[in-house]
Amino acid sequence: MQKLNNSEIRVTEVISFILEQYKNEKVNQDLEVASELILIARILHQRFKISNGTQVKEDKSVVIAKNEILKEIKDDEYYQLIKNFIKDYRQFRDKNVN
Repeated sequence: MQKLNNSEIRVTEVISFILEQYKNEKVNQDLEVASELILIARILHQRFKISNGTQVKEDKSVVIAKNEILKEIKDDEYYQLIKNFIKDYRQFRDKNVN
């Protein structure tokens, strides 16, 4: 069996956490859920590899999904709340890390 690298381990941890939450909430784990988890795993894997300084090939499914989400949230009534949440989280993180 091939040993997982750091980014693969982190992705596995996140997906395991999500699956555990789904189990606790009795979410039906069907093909649709599996496809969502695959997309999440691809995004995480790409992010972790980039943060480690690894050059990654652009995953078209990830790009399409992100572009659709960005387009959708800009028209969302909660767009400003989302932006404020991200800003507040960054401030919280920076305050608690330093």
